[in-house]
Amino acid sequence: MNLHICTDGNFIQQAISVFEHFFPGENVFVIFNFREQQNYKENIPLYRYDQNDPELFIKIHKICLTHIIKNVVTHGIATNFSLIFQYLKEKSLFSGHIYWIFWGYELYNALGEKGKYKLVDGNSLFLKLTYIVPGPLNALVRRIVGRQLCSERLERALPYVDYFCFWLPHDFELLHRFYVSHAKFKYFKYISSYKSDAKKADFKIYSKNVDRIMVNHQASLTGNHRMVLQKLSTISGIDEFEICTPLSYGSNYIRKSVLKIGKRCFGDKYKALLNLMPVNEYNQFLDSIPVAIFGAMRQEGAGNIMRLLKSGTKIYLRERNPLYLYYKEKGYLIFSFEKELNDVSDLRPLSEEEQLYNMQIAERTQVYYEDFMPSFFDK
Repeated sequence: MNLHICTDGNFIQQAISVFEHFFPGENVFVIFNFREQQNYKENIPLYRYDQNDPELFIKIHKICLTHIIKNVVTHGIATNFSLIFQYLKEKSLFSGHIYWIFWGYELYNALGEKGKYKLVDGNSLFLKLTYIVPGPLNALVRRIVGRQLCSERLERALPYVDYFCFWLPHDFELLHRFYVSHAKFKYFKYISSYKSDAKKADFKIYSKNVDRIMVNHQASLTGNHRMVLQKLSTISGIDEFEICTPLSYGSNYIRKSVLKIGKRCFGDKYKALLNLMPVNEYNQFLDSIPVAIFGAMRQEGAGNIMRLLKSGTKIYLRERNPLYLYYKEKGYLIFSFEKELNDVSDLRPLSEEEQLYNMQIAERTQVYYEDFMPSFFDK
C-alpha cells in the first residue's frame, strides 16, 4: 500500500482519483485540516486527523501496521511533516521510498525567508506586505511569535525525501542550487488528461473582441499586483481597456489592497472577479481574454496560463519566473513583461496565425497521465 500524507486542498480529490485509477486498492490517505467530506471518494482507506492530535503518531503507526505500507507520498511539505517522516523511518513502518509531490510554496517560501529569492517588488519597512510575504523580515516576525520557519520545515524534511515529483524541472534545479538533497526528479502533474478522453485537435480561434486585460489569477501574495497595475496606468491609451483582476481566492489582505489600487488607477474601467465561478463559466471567461499579465517572479498559476495559451491569449510573464524560460524552451510565443510591454500597441492581441501557433505547440507537447503514472513508483 501507498501512504499519502496531505493537507486538504484543491488537488487532493484529483490525487485520489488518479492514484486509484493507476494503482487501484493500493492507496491510504491521511488528510489534515479536512473540509468537506462529500467532496472525497470514500471507498478507499481515508483518515482525517488534526495535526496537533497528541495521539497522531500512535494512529499513524496503527495505519501502517494495518495496511502494510510500501511507499510514502507527501503532497507538499506542511508543518511537522518532517516529524512524521522521521517517525516512519525510525520505526521502519514502510519498505520503499518517500515521494514528495512538489507544490511550490515549500521551496519559494524557504528561499524567500533566507533572502535568496526575491518574491515581491518594492520591499519597504513601511509596507505591511513586507512582513507577510516570505522574506528576511517575515522570518524575523515568525521567530518572534514562535512560528516554524518555512526554511526550517524544508531543511528538516529533505533528508527523508527520495523523489521530487513535479512537471517543471526548473524548480528541481532551483532546489539543488541552494540545498543538498539526494532526491531524484520524477515527472508528475495533478491536472492532466487521459489518452482515452483526448479529442482530435480542434484549433478553434476564440473571439477576442473585448478590450480586456487580465492581471494575475488570484489574490496572490506574490503576484505583485501593485507594480503591474501601476505600470499599466502609465501607458497612454490604457483608458480604452477594461482591467480585470480575479480575486475570488487567495489573500484577503491582497484582495482589499488590489481593489483600492484598481479603482484609484482605472476608475470604472477596473473590474474584479470576487466570487468563485463554475468551472465551465470560468473557462469561458479565460477564453475571452485577449491579453493576460502575470506579475509573479515565482512559478504559480500554471493551470490558468496553460488554458490561456490554448485559447490564444497573449501572455506577459516576468523574466525571473521559471515559467517564462520553460514556455520559451517549449517554443511558445511568450512575452517579457519587463522588455516587451512598453506602449498601447503591445496590448494588441495575437494574430490568428500566432494564436494557432501556440495552440499547435500545446497539442504537440501534451503529456497524458498514461505517459507518467504507470511508472510512478518505478526506481
